[in-house]
Amino acid sequence: MAKKIWKDLKGNEVPAQYVPAFDKKRELVALKYQAKAEKLSDQLVKMKAELLQECDALYNQMLEDNNVPAQSKGGYSVSTFDRDVKIEISIQERIEFDDKISVAHEKIKQYLAEKMQGVDADLQSLINQAFETRKGRMDVKRILSLFRLQIKHPLWLEAMELIKSSISRNDSKRYVQIMKKDVNGEYKNIDLNFSSI
Repeated sequence: MAKKIWKDLKGNEVPAQYVPAFDKKRELVALKYQAKAEKLSDQLVKMKAELLQECDALYNQMLEDNNVPAQSKGGYSVSTFDRDVKIEISIQERIEFDDKISVAHEKIKQYLAEKMQGVDADLQSLINQAFETRKGRMDVKRILSLFRLQIKHPLWLEAMELIKSSISRNDSKRYVQIMKKDVNGEYKNIDLNFSSI
């Protein structure tokens, strides 16, 4: 049944006779593929849950068969006998920083101010980039890369200790890759990410 009243972007009600035919057609297409996408998404969620359950059971059986005590799951893989198909399961821990990271940043700024003449421009740029945010989040890899710098100044060492104590490890996430060998014997990922197909 056709809608009698439509709502615009601001939530205002617009009688159907004033809505252009093209806008009505465009909405039908958008809603059709939104429904299909949600259905596919639900199927992928169910498939991932089933896959993890079955693969975990195999992993646990392997541990049991080899008299290895049960342990928290890290990464492992499940493959066919000829190794033509492989499922890789990996775990990624989400690392975040608490408010001590701001204090660490201030200490580093103090260090740079003290050593301004003795710090080369590339090092200064590297340090400043580490604290840049994207969408309100700091880049964990860049921050952690600061630990590799061989700087012995007390302010720097204090800042590194603050960064260490600001780290919090939140819920880990499990990732799944299903791969098949191509004609050259190289594993190719079977892409389940709609945006990257």
